[in-house]
Amino acid sequence: MNDNTVMVSICCLTYNHVPYIRECLDGFLMQQVDFPIEIIIHDDASTDGTQDILREYQEKYPDLFHLILQTENQYSKGIHVTIEYIFPKVKGKYIAFCEGDDYWTDSYKLQKQVNFLEAHPDYSLCCHATKQYIQQTGELSKWKLPRQVEGRNISFTCRDWTHYGWFFWPLSVVLRKSCLDVYFLSSFPLCRDVHTFYSLLQHGKGYFMDECMSVYRRHDNGVWSGISYEQKRITSLANAYDIYQEDKNADTRRMVITNLGELLIFYLRYGRNLCKAWKVAPLAIRYCGCRGILGLCGYICRKAVDKCFR
Repeated sequence: MNDNTVMVSICCLTYNHVPYIRECLDGFLMQQVDFPIEIIIHDDASTDGTQDILREYQEKYPDLFHLILQTENQYSKGIHVTIEYIFPKVKGKYIAFCEGDDYWTDSYKLQKQVNFLEAHPDYSLCCHATKQYIQQTGELSKWKLPRQVEGRNISFTCRDWTHYGWFFWPLSVVLRKSCLDVYFLSSFPLCRDVHTFYSLLQHGKGYFMDECMSVYRRHDNGVWSGISYEQKRITSLANAYDIYQEDKNADTRRMVITNLGELLIFYLRYGRNLCKAWKVAPLAIRYCGCRGILGLCGYICRKAVDKCFR
């Protein structure tokens, strides 16, 4: 590899992120690395001046920043922005993600993750712990992790990930580009993070570093953080079922059952909506047959045991 070959492509999606975008971009610029990087930013037709700030940074660092500035919002058209616009531009051996309202906090984040991936070619991704910042209250705290993950560095497979549940966020991930299956990702009506990480873990293991090197920002205008918890659970269930339909196996069935279980717990504990709760069991049968209802019962029992011993 010659000195001019890009090692990491940092990919960033922005939309109306004026209050946050400088902190995000400065997190990219502070990275201390011994390899070339590039920064690819897709702005989805912001109307608040985000694009002006992006142009300002590009003028200062013309060889580093590559901008894709839309005049019409692509997300609202149902277009796979990352697949259609970002991935074709990527030159790096590895890809790192961070949306414009989140930011990195460790200057050696990329160096640490690339060092690991270079030394372990059988791994498709490396991720790490993340803090969350609640914009409305100013509260900053480490994201709560499953007990199997908390407090340690671990290697994990797709089976582990579907069993433990989500314990890493996209802004913490560096992935190996050669493990990306764009054809598989393009088969979904709307490709989301879960599709990408499921696909990656079919091509190699993951490694989790118990170091907080990024901050996920929660605010009312966030694409994910701005929607209700119920809608998050319903969306997650739909995504899991999409993957199960495409690739039926024990791992994808577990993803569906886990999301059904979390939705049921929400309706019973927080929503106090028995009518909706009763509809979850038939869904389990419809999606996964008899295994679905058995799996759902088993999931609820495991959650109850975990709560008792945590």
